[in-house]
Amino acid sequence: MLLLAAPVLVFWRPGQPFFYILDDWRILQQVVELPFWQYLTVPNTEHWYPLTNLICYGLFKLFGDHYSLLVLVNCLLTGVNAFLLYLFYRFHLSPSLALALSLFYAIAGVHPAAVWNSSYICFILALGLFMGALLLMQLYLQTPSSSRLFGVGLCGLLAVLSNNFVIVALAALPFYPLFLGEREAKRRFWALALVVVLCYLAFIIGYSRFAGVRSATTLNYNLFSLPGPEYLLHLAYGAVLSPFFYLFWGYYHFPVWAYVAAVATLALSVALVWWGGAARERRLALWILFLNVLPMLLVSLIRYQKAPEQAFVPRYASYTLIGALLFVGIAWNILSRWLPARPWARILLPLGFLAILVYGQLGSLHSWREKYLEYSRNARDFYQEAGTGKAGTLFPPGDKRRDFLPWDCRNLTRAQALDIRRFLQGDLKRMRGAVLPPETGGR
Repeated sequence: MLLLAAPVLVFWRPGQPFFYILDDWRILQQVVELPFWQYLTVPNTEHWYPLTNLICYGLFKLFGDHYSLLVLVNCLLTGVNAFLLYLFYRFHLSPSLALALSLFYAIAGVHPAAVWNSSYICFILALGLFMGALLLMQLYLQTPSSSRLFGVGLCGLLAVLSNNFVIVALAALPFYPLFLGEREAKRRFWALALVVVLCYLAFIIGYSRFAGVRSATTLNYNLFSLPGPEYLLHLAYGAVLSPFFYLFWGYYHFPVWAYVAAVATLALSVALVWWGGAARERRLALWILFLNVLPMLLVSLIRYQKAPEQAFVPRYASYTLIGALLFVGIAWNILSRWLPARPWARILLPLGFLAILVYGQLGSLHSWREKYLEYSRNARDFYQEAGTGKAGTLFPPGDKRRDFLPWDCRNLTRAQALDIRRFLQGDLKRMRGAVLPPETGGR
């Protein structure tokens, strides 16, 4: 329960003027413009995630314009992910260390940039289902059964259908027993590999049928061109540096001390594992690198041509933090074997380090919250004017406040604005062209 409550206690502020922003509007427009079954399978730019579409439809229908409840759902699901993380860490770390790292993740995982957009539930779902596949795989290696193997495949496929960025990450599942398993466990590689291949085939068939290759290049025109050195730099930033920076500061404008602390922690952890770790610890560290790099292979291919800072987007750091925290936990286990058996070394030292991490997260929340409150207010103001003839002059072209307004706001017609508002207010059956209903009080 503590893991579930931590994100809400850190982030939740009743009465804040939350409102739909950015990618939320892309889904909302598809909801009101398409038949239900077509909406479920239509691509969202280059993404194809019917499970997310289904869940978003239910949540939008249930909560309407009470947007803060959608943010609350994201926070609670992040707590669930933290609990799943705790269960997985228990296989490699002590219960107390696993609990401390999981609680920290529950705090770090609720960056407003990761949970404030209701549509970002796709990343949270994908991460949770991937963790479910990882846990079932661990149980399958201990006691093989067809039901557990089926569960690995089901969770893996549902994770991909929640957000496509984890599709390459599924390859980390069969390689886990190769890196860490004993001779008997290594024999499970082929069964797990077959399950992952079947997940890939199911996704490829669905994507080609309902989205197509053209969707893959919707926002990434040079997707199939040969990437250059910038791609490798973006990959290194996203897979290695980004999660360690976010350990110390939860806002992408990192202070100098966070850069120094992150690089020092990374370098010290690598040194401890490489020179002081047992063979299994080194193999686990190598698998963690594999785990972090795999999804960024696809993410970097899509984003490296936009801007280097795209590698430090919090929604991706929420995934790579899993490996970074486990890596730090392994390093601490190695260091603790060399420390004297005294309270300052075994208790105060790790608590002090954890306090610095928590300070970095809590200290940066204000910046995120203020920025997204502004985005939310701007989107609310635009939406309330949409269809009245005033929206076009509210934020003129070139105004940076347009960035988080309703998606493609210049083409948001009066009919679309009416239909979206009716849907959010549970009155989609009314005929188009009616007078705009009263405002909702800015929720």
